[in-house]
Amino acid sequence: MKFLKTFFILVILSACQTNITEEGFAEIGIEPSIEPYRMASDSIGSSSLSPGEYIIKSAYGSMDVSTSNFEKKVDEFKNLVTQYNGNISDSYLSTNYQGLKSFSITSNIPAADFDQFILDVENIKDFSDISINANDVTTYVLDIDSRLSSLVNEKEALEEIKLEAKTTSDRLEVQNQLRYINQDIEMLKGQKEYYTNAVSYSKLTLNIREGSGISLFSWNYYFERSLNWIESIVGITFSIGIIAFPIFLIFLLIKKLKKRE
Repeated sequence: MKFLKTFFILVILSACQTNITEEGFAEIGIEPSIEPYRMASDSIGSSSLSPGEYIIKSAYGSMDVSTSNFEKKVDEFKNLVTQYNGNISDSYLSTNYQGLKSFSITSNIPAADFDQFILDVENIKDFSDISINANDVTTYVLDIDSRLSSLVNEKEALEEIKLEAKTTSDRLEVQNQLRYINQDIEMLKGQKEYYTNAVSYSKLTLNIREGSGISLFSWNYYFERSLNWIESIVGITFSIGIIAFPIFLIFLLIKKLKKRE
């Protein structure tokens, strides 16, 4: 009877315990599809954190360069990322209706060097705009550690009950509870790992735009736009010629045949 009473108490506690499923990530604003850049150490540990210890930094910026310097500036940024032992997780090249290119690139930089990295990025070109966001997630990490501690204690108690169980059915019931607790523990570890990795690396998404920042009063602006117009006119003329030339030959052939008649 003592075993059954203890067991049912633990079952009730387990039912009251927040079940950490995939919705648990959404509960605290995490997308489980996000993969960390590197694996964090697998440890639970006791929490003695204070606000500000877990800060996730991200930045968004734009850089306007001349057409002649576009490729050069893109390469300079990529080289800078490499110098800071960072990595590029995403990049996208597009062209607008004027033929001007825009290169969007997302880089991940070690958090300890992120502030200096931003300063060096701004030095690549004076005409740039970068905004930095900092999100303090320390309270979320504290909550995760608290849940982990509670689950670990419950797991240890159930393992003791399992050893004292007299029948196979009792052991199976306890084993079933342990299975759910282990799943919850692994899910919480994944959340803790995500935050640890997100704090370790900071993200900058930079949009390098061709020609947008050139002054309308600069002769370079008119020169580069003139070259673009000339290229467009030559391309259109060539396309029309390819289509019109066969038609012109057919017209001459028909005219020649009519004269023979």
